[in-house]
Amino acid sequence: MAYLIWPMIGVIVAVFMGAGPRRRPDRPNTNNAFFAGAFGALVGGIIGDGVPHTLAGQLNLTSIIGAIVGALILCWAVRERASDTEV
Repeated sequence: MAYLIWPMIGVIVAVFMGAGPRRRPDRPNTNNAFFAGAFGALVGGIIGDGVPHTLAGQLNLTSIIGAIVGALILCWAVRERASDTEV
């Protein structure tokens, strides 16, 4: 069950980082942040879940923190930068 919840946490983190579901001509690829957030949360949750080894496979505080940190890192990596836009 945790493997389904971690990607949901990643999508929520992506929404809070400003990759909302709006489609505008100047930001056509906002879905990249959703996928990056979900994948980062999955990887971070797996890493965070492996730390205590006492509750492996369950949703615990370290896995949730790992999911949030992983989603933040990958959403930050794919964010739209001002230097990437063409003038």
